[in-house]
Amino acid sequence: MTESLHPPRERLPSSLFSPGRADELLRGPHRDLHQRPEKLVGALRIQPGDRVADIGAGVGYLTPLLSRAVGPTGRVVSEEIQREFLPELERFRSFGNVEVILGSPDDPRLPGPPMDCLVLLTVYHEVRNPIRFLRTLRRYSHSETRLAIVDFDPDIPSSTPAPIGHSVPERAVRSEAAAAGWRLDRREQASAGQYFLIFRPSTRLERALPQRPTNAHAVRTQRADR
Repeated sequence: MTESLHPPRERLPSSLFSPGRADELLRGPHRDLHQRPEKLVGALRIQPGDRVADIGAGVGYLTPLLSRAVGPTGRVVSEEIQREFLPELERFRSFGNVEVILGSPDDPRLPGPPMDCLVLLTVYHEVRNPIRFLRTLRRYSHSETRLAIVDFDPDIPSSTPAPIGHSVPERAVRSEAAAAGWRLDRREQASAGQYFLIFRPSTRLERALPQRPTNAHAVRTQRADR
């Protein structure tokens, strides 16, 4: 699927979600009714043995389902940039196939080898440098890696809207992903007020991520090779 989008516009990211609101918004049957996590994970088409990164995992809402999907031979990396959430995530180490990582706003610092699936569930709107961040994710990917972004769209009316300020238009995500070297593979059915996009690495990686020569000799060498 080829993207034909306008160049991304600069936008302000949302503030980080407060861990103090976790009980109110991130847990419980009320979220399950809206988010339908089993259906969401099923749409990711995870195979036993896969390596999956849950980026911005929060309280680990998807961790048990992802752990079950990859099985004992797979690996789930639950990444967070807010230390307050880490004790919640550490509980899942007992599953035997879950690793917990403290990332940074610009780099999730995922361990190798490359991931088979990267999941951002209602997190992308908080990314402060989206194109740079998505380009960084390319480093943790192989040619068939799936990047799943699920988020709230402020342009979609819904009876269960996002917390104020915690949304990002689908058109912005698609534009930024294309600029970072990801192509839209498919759209999955999303919960009310949300979109569910799955990307794969674009074949235009070299143009999306140019390698800059480090010195004048390298420049001369590069020109001579053309």
